[in-house]
Amino acid sequence: MKIIGITGQSGSGKSYLAKTFEKLGYIHANADKIYHELLLTNAKLRCELVSTFGKEIEKDGTIDRKTLARKVFGKKNSRKLLKLNKIAHKYVCREYIKLIMSLKGQNAKGLVIDAPLLIEARLHKLCDINIYVYCDKELRIERIMSRDGISRKEAELRVCSQKDALYYMKNCDTVFFGDGYIPATDFATDIDKKLHGETDIEQTF
Repeated sequence: MKIIGITGQSGSGKSYLAKTFEKLGYIHANADKIYHELLLTNAKLRCELVSTFGKEIEKDGTIDRKTLARKVFGKKNSRKLLKLNKIAHKYVCREYIKLIMSLKGQNAKGLVIDAPLLIEARLHKLCDINIYVYCDKELRIERIMSRDGISRKEAELRVCSQKDALYYMKNCDTVFFGDGYIPATDFATDIDKKLHGETDIEQTF
């Protein structure tokens, strides 16, 4: 089974590319979705978050993600964001390990790990190839505002809290431009062929 890592800043188009691989027969596992599901189902995670960030992030027995986001995003809150990521990584990585083991038992074609913090969580070490999805900052801000229903200021705080392009380029094998100009199907098909030995994988950077 081949494992593909897809990472990049929020709003870059990671899930769009991941869904293209899904059409080629890969299982798509989105880290954000796994985390959001765990917030609903894992009491230990919720307790750890409340203990770290305060009771005000909990509402009706669930985590208020917008309240939590306001606490951790922004330059002044960088340490809080690191704490959040450290807690989340622990639980999300366990779910990925479980999924990988189950898929190997099913002899699946492959898995796409779609994760903004793929490298920070060291999940990229599990992958056969790691792809950085690049997108212009302004377009990312617009996408985040539309997707999450938040203000421009809140979207900018999220963008500014993330690593720059050079960080991803140093840690990934190749790049996909998520602005819509390069066909995702052609890119994904080419990667699929390389992973299955039809052509050689070459370093892009």
